[in-house]
Amino acid sequence: MNNNQSVKELQEQRCKDFSDFYQNRMPKKVPLSMVLPFHLMAEYGQQNPFDFQYDYSRLREPVLALADQVYSDGCISFPVNLTTGRTPLLYQLLGSQSFVMGKNGFVQHPEVTGMNDDEYPQLIEDPFTFLVDKVIPRQYQNLDFKNEPVKAMQRFNMAQKALEEDTLASLPWFMELIETKGYYPGAPLGSSGFCEAPFDFIADQLRSFSGVSMDIRRHRAQLREACEAVLPLMFYWGLPEAPHPEGSVITPLHMPTFMREKDFEALWLPTYKTMLEQFASKGVRVMAFCEDDWSRYLDHLRELPAGTHLMFEYGDPKAIKDKLGDKFILHGLYPISLIKQGTRQECIDKAKELLDIMMPGGGYVFGFDKDPLTLGDINLENYMAVAAFVHEYGTCENPGQPFGMPLNSEGFTFDPDIMKPVKSKYLLTWEEFKKENPLAPESARPRVEKYSKQFFDGIMDLLV
Repeated sequence: MNNNQSVKELQEQRCKDFSDFYQNRMPKKVPLSMVLPFHLMAEYGQQNPFDFQYDYSRLREPVLALADQVYSDGCISFPVNLTTGRTPLLYQLLGSQSFVMGKNGFVQHPEVTGMNDDEYPQLIEDPFTFLVDKVIPRQYQNLDFKNEPVKAMQRFNMAQKALEEDTLASLPWFMELIETKGYYPGAPLGSSGFCEAPFDFIADQLRSFSGVSMDIRRHRAQLREACEAVLPLMFYWGLPEAPHPEGSVITPLHMPTFMREKDFEALWLPTYKTMLEQFASKGVRVMAFCEDDWSRYLDHLRELPAGTHLMFEYGDPKAIKDKLGDKFILHGLYPISLIKQGTRQECIDKAKELLDIMMPGGGYVFGFDKDPLTLGDINLENYMAVAAFVHEYGTCENPGQPFGMPLNSEGFTFDPDIMKPVKSKYLLTWEEFKKENPLAPESARPRVEKYSKQFFDGIMDLLV
């Protein structure tokens, strides 16, 4: 057997394991994706923290070198996009105050306010139009479409082009990794997405952490109504073109651990739960990153649709497994701090302890509580040792046997009255286009609707 054949066979087995896992069949091995961030890879390649962010092709040598050392079934890195890494050129072209490059080379998110507390009625009445007219110009000084439309159009187009070229610069080494290392290439194209819980969206970019904390008391009814108003925006922003069991919509969950339980139940949970149920009705899995410690909310998480992928930062693994393991995909909980501070054996022992709790019955994806940002956050030798151990030890019993509850076991159905299409004077519908251009054939509809959706996504992507 030559090397190409062995790589191909390895990739086929990995793809089968991931496919089985996300269709609730026991894989041969616990899925292992040791994804490393761009800054760490650049540092490993002895590059400064700035240059590579304007030319992501520079990461080829360090990412290939790390791939030789760290075992992973999924690719250790992915092409550039706004969820894998904040590309500074895009934000600089737009004059962002929300995402600003610091002196250390990291794009940081200072606490900013894009909406005043007396503007809830405007947000509720016409959410997307309000975002374009009011929030975007405040968060991006070069995107004032009303007062400087030509400049705004120029910078928006330049920023989109910059992001496209950043992605293209990273694609060659990503494809090289897939072909030479036999990695699982990821979910099918068009099967994944990103959005936020409605409450978190309002907190992150509109009202800020401190602002929304005051609004819970001062504008409680309006805040609840605003969550309902932005719910369809979150849904259609995240909704993938081609849902697939291996794909998912990522939702980082920011605010709940800072809230009182009664506020969480009244203001945060209802719209998030509805959104996940509507995603499930479409065959869309949500990957929810439960930031901080969700121990007091495990019963609430139990209410979410079966098959949801829950990533945990902190918490008691046994309590999480006992409460949620039969219904959900569970992920995370290994303390990254131990990789830096512990001995090699301590790191391996912790991995064994975690796997012994989480593996039985299936449905566990090994992962850390948080990603390392730099080489200084980890001992690379320990990181490599844990990856190798999980690969060897993470062998599942009874491969091919069913486990857990498949996505949408509850049989949720889509409700168009809840998830009404987003309307705005800034979103062109086919009907409007047809009225302007009566000679356009029906076959042109998909293209017109696609371009309108791309504009919608482009605006929403700036507010996360």
